[in-house]
Amino acid sequence: MLLLPPEACRRIIHWTRRCDLTTLCLTNKSLQKSAEIKLYEVIMSGDINVIFRACESIVSQDRLGPYVRSFYLYQTTRRSQTELPTRFWNMLQKALWKMRCLDVLYIDDPARSNTWILSDIPKIPFQLREANFRLPWNRHIIKFLESQNKLRQFQISGGVDEDAPQFEDGSLPDLCTFDGHLASAMQLLSLPCGLRHLRIPLDRSTNKQLLDFIPKLAAISRTLRSLNIIHIPEELSVEAIKLISFVCPDLHYVGIIPLPMTFPHRSMIHDALLAMHNLRDLEIDVSRWSPLPNTGSLQRMLATELHTYCSSLEHIILRTGSNRTLWYFDGNEWNVSENGQHLLVDGLWKDR
Repeated sequence: MLLLPPEACRRIIHWTRRCDLTTLCLTNKSLQKSAEIKLYEVIMSGDINVIFRACESIVSQDRLGPYVRSFYLYQTTRRSQTELPTRFWNMLQKALWKMRCLDVLYIDDPARSNTWILSDIPKIPFQLREANFRLPWNRHIIKFLESQNKLRQFQISGGVDEDAPQFEDGSLPDLCTFDGHLASAMQLLSLPCGLRHLRIPLDRSTNKQLLDFIPKLAAISRTLRSLNIIHIPEELSVEAIKLISFVCPDLHYVGIIPLPMTFPHRSMIHDALLAMHNLRDLEIDVSRWSPLPNTGSLQRMLATELHTYCSSLEHIILRTGSNRTLWYFDGNEWNVSENGQHLLVDGLWKDR
């Protein structure tokens, strides 16, 4: 069989479509390793059968596990999501034990119950950089996180167990971005970590806790640069922004603040902005205004008004119902961003 030089193998693999890599593994022995490295580097499929077969291969062939850098488990459409059998989770757990170079892990469990796959800490060989879990915040997750000393970004959207233990001192030393429930964030504030980006979705059960939570951000005010709080009730918006400006005046990003339509409440938002000299990005919600400020001229006037009280602003995101419009300041006036604004809006809170 023809043996190809390593450089030729790399170039062939580089230009090969991902769907053809499996066939390429069987074509030439000298291409097999390079093809397998690229094939297993990112495991991502909404087809559970594909994920199961990939896990089977990793468990049965020791050489494959170290190739995996990113692993994503999800089901393509939520309508067809079904609870996965124990056999699947057992296989996934064994495969994870083989992935010693894993950097990114995404797990969406429809049942929100299988955190036990991360519970056998001595057998977990990897140190994640990024994790995103649709799993409950419970003792298994806490113990797993305590073992992850290089984790920088963490998102979790499951419920919080009442008996979830507190973190051990020194946990998550490198964590800089967290997206999760208020109760989970409260636990993280007990750690001396340098959080820079924090996003918290509120619901009816946590709305009333918001004003008690914000003062606790003083523990991380030295490092915190982005604060994104979703679903702030309009009746709390004035008190919330006043507290934020007092506790964390050096933020670069703040959102999502419901902006009152009428004065004097709107003036109170202005007063809070006056104290935030480093604020670059502000995301506000005007969905409850009547009529909605849907025209470009009205939105430009609103952006100019807010900029008057906070001259450091570079971006303003206006939410009108399901629509989001990104405005940017070019040094003279406010303009609408036309190119890729949704991607920029979605990631703005993590970029500051």
